[in-house]
Amino acid sequence: MHRQRWVIALIMVVLGLLAACSSETKVEPTLTPTPKAKTVQNVAPQSQALMLKLTSPETNLITDAKSVSVTGITSPDATLSVNGRLVLPNADGIFSTEFELSDPQNPLVVNVIATSIAGEYESIVRPVVYLNEPNTSRSYSGAGKSALFGIVTSVTPSEMIVNTASGPVTLMTNASTVVSIHGWDAPLPTNLANGTLVTVMTDGKHALSALAVLTRPARTRHFTGIIIGSGSAGDPETRTLTLMDDSGRQITATAIGDLAQEFNPAPVGKLVTVVLKQNLTTGSLVVTAVDWALDAANRIYDALVLNQSANSPESTTNITALRWRLVEHGVRNVSMLVNGQPYDGSEEAISGANEVYSKIFSEHHIGAPAADVTGLVTAIATSIGASETRLVTVQPKSGQPVKVKISGATPVALFGERIKSGQLDLASRITVRYGILGNNATRVTVMAGNTLTEVSSTQLAGRAGRGEIQGTLTDVGDMAAVITILDRETGQQVSLQSAGAVIFKNGQQAEFTSSMRGENVYARFDPGSYRLLELESVTLRRNEENVSGVVHSFIPKVTNGNLTIRMPDGRLRSFSHDSETSIRRDGLSVSIHDVRLGDLVRPNTRVSSSVGLNGQVQEIGFLSLKAPEPGLITGVIRGITGDSNGQVRVTVSNIWLDLISLKVSSNTAITLQGRKLGAQDLEIGQGIAAGSYDPVTMEVGILALRPPKLSDRASLSSGSS
Repeated sequence: MHRQRWVIALIMVVLGLLAACSSETKVEPTLTPTPKAKTVQNVAPQSQALMLKLTSPETNLITDAKSVSVTGITSPDATLSVNGRLVLPNADGIFSTEFELSDPQNPLVVNVIATSIAGEYESIVRPVVYLNEPNTSRSYSGAGKSALFGIVTSVTPSEMIVNTASGPVTLMTNASTVVSIHGWDAPLPTNLANGTLVTVMTDGKHALSALAVLTRPARTRHFTGIIIGSGSAGDPETRTLTLMDDSGRQITATAIGDLAQEFNPAPVGKLVTVVLKQNLTTGSLVVTAVDWALDAANRIYDALVLNQSANSPESTTNITALRWRLVEHGVRNVSMLVNGQPYDGSEEAISGANEVYSKIFSEHHIGAPAADVTGLVTAIATSIGASETRLVTVQPKSGQPVKVKISGATPVALFGERIKSGQLDLASRITVRYGILGNNATRVTVMAGNTLTEVSSTQLAGRAGRGEIQGTLTDVGDMAAVITILDRETGQQVSLQSAGAVIFKNGQQAEFTSSMRGENVYARFDPGSYRLLELESVTLRRNEENVSGVVHSFIPKVTNGNLTIRMPDGRLRSFSHDSETSIRRDGLSVSIHDVRLGDLVRPNTRVSSSVGLNGQVQEIGFLSLKAPEPGLITGVIRGITGDSNGQVRVTVSNIWLDLISLKVSSNTAITLQGRKLGAQDLEIGQGIAAGSYDPVTMEVGILALRPPKLSDRASLSSGSS
């Protein structure tokens, strides 16, 4: 009984406690917590290829602001300069800088250049006009001071017609009209050629000034190479800097002020991209900025970290592109360091680069750093121990030979098809990617026969259209002595002296007849005399197209992709030729054995596309060729180096700041003010008044020198650029 009372009392106490608690706290049902959604971070889109987009200034900007912002987006690893000023992008690839606007530099031409150490190049040129006066118009109205942008269509001593976005505008010109053309000392309005892009400052109907706007930068450029030395220029604030790229091209330029101190002493063996600026008046070449290759690699790393922290489809796409860029960046950097000439400090540079890339690659699960080497196979050791691995020696065009280990499992490609590594022969031209620790090859590409150098190939491709017109035959004069063609590209009518020209119609030699009027024709002429050399009338079939450029490589036998053409835009396209391919060279029918590297491919070359068992097949039906004319060169010698064969190579900059590497031999006729000289008399800074060279071999035939300008050395100390 007592036990029962005790249990009842205990129950009552518990119930009392629960009642007391319920009076203080209201018990809510327990809810399952909802996970927080991850923040989606916006990232700028990236691509595998070098990209460059400008968001400011707008095209053809006229402003009264005192400054202009230059903003845009590029690849994070890009070396980017604006008018010679280094502007590095952030991890998103975004860049920004500002320029002051004033009357002395009006109009301001904004030149943006982006490059990568992999050899990629992009540029944008935009003129900006500053108008900050009362009663001025920010668009052409024919009254008051204003500005306009357009293309010159006609020029006489008294007037100029400019085709603008709103239509043609006629302006009066006279002796007070100031004209600026790159490379000209005191040009006149009549020196503006038809088709020239111009920015014109006007006062009513009168042209105050006209600036010929270049479509590409010509005063500044980038050069990627290994620092191989520096020296004093006779001034503590000035030093010379010598660099060499992976083709053996060498330049010497001047660093001034703080930049000169940075290269005293120079970190020999390091890979950098320098921004160069040329002064045409003094002949000086100045380094305005430097971007270290490993700094660019770390910018890709920062971009990867940024995109990995983001949660968006764009970041996933970006990561793939950035990883690819990082791999290629490492390959190019390591390749130039390992395959180049050994210099003091080169071993430290290789070790430092390997350490940086090994760390970055490891964090992003890429693998070990690798290098590429391209050259001739000069030796093959048939066995290494008991394995199928062979030791292959590859000799690049410049630099030391490289020994790589190629196993039976190493993928070897020829025309995109897999072949066995045992099929490699001595004198084969190959590109090998190999790990720098162990020199084990990871892939091998066999090159198709002889191949033009990239420099020669690019220069020649741009000449394919010289002396060529494609358009409509609009007029055939009496006895066909003069013909007129409406140029499809420019819309201009061009008259040619046609006596003695070779005429073809649908591939067969023919005579001029009035029935050809209105037909689509291809004409080759002498640009100096406007004498017609060859004309062809042909109708393209539905599956045909025209191509032009230069023969970059070819194999004179039937196989897929046996002829590669570099197009004027720089692309390489491979085609197949066979016994049915018709070939003409300089108007004469020839065989494939008469085709030469460097032959210019005329615009009337026809290729057809069809679908075969292995995909789309592109075949050449008609190959029209012409021999390249000798190259002409004027400019300043920027670098001199010797090679293992006793030849001397000189690097010359022309007025466009193209850096052209030429070979000088004992057969080169060198003169200076009437005196005969030898290669040993060449000096950096000497001017080239006139020179000619073989555009395929790049060998110089004639070199007429002028002494360095008196202001050249003075400009080094003054910092003129």
